Amino acid sequence: MTRFLLLFSVLIILNASAYAQKKVIPNNPDYEFQSEKQNKQTQNTQQSTTSTTSVYTNSRPTFQPRWSFGGNVGLSFWNGGGNVLIAPKAYYHFSPMVFTGFGLTYMYSKGTNYYNYTSNSVNSFGGSVMMGFRPIQFLQVTATYEGLSTHYSGSYNDSFWNNALYLGASFVSGNVAFGFHYDVLYNADTSPYSSAWGPVVSFYF
Repeated sequence: MTRFLLLFSVLIILNASAYAQKKVIPNNPDYEFQSEKQNKQTQNTQQSTTSTTSVYTNSRPTFQPRWSFGGNVGLSFWNGGGNVLIAPKAYYHFSPMVFTGFGLTYMYSKGTNYYNYTSNSVNSFGGSVMMGFRPIQFLQVTATYEGLSTHYSGSYNDSFWNNALYLGASFVSGNVAFGFHYDVLYNADTSPYSSAWGPVVSFYF
């Protein structure tokens, strides 16, 4: 009888020890002796967290380089004359801050010389290439090279090639930019423009 009680006590102790090893600490995922059910729950939670993080990362907006189109259009009149400017451009945006542009320029001007009552006209045609930078959303600075072949007719006939390098700054609002530029290569003898300073009105689509 004594041996039986002793054997029974040993079995109870061994059973209690085995139960203690299977005990789960629910808030500690690193605990060595988790049950199979708890392991599955931990894995599911980790997968859910990873999936949420991946979706969040992929949903962040990223800038895609793209083309846009626009340019400059000008129309002005004065006593005895007028001026028309058409300059379509294509822009390639490397980032929200940096872009470049390529374009064509056509300008026609006609006026009357009141000293000898002769009518003079100017036809200019050429192209341009530019680089633009927007340090902040509403401010744009540009550097533009423009080459124009200009033909004068009227009191005298002559043709010139004019090189211009414009440095400009514009205020940007939506799809429109307006400001001023300055031609650092300005030559009054060959330029079809009356001044090195000029207004800038650009459109982007």
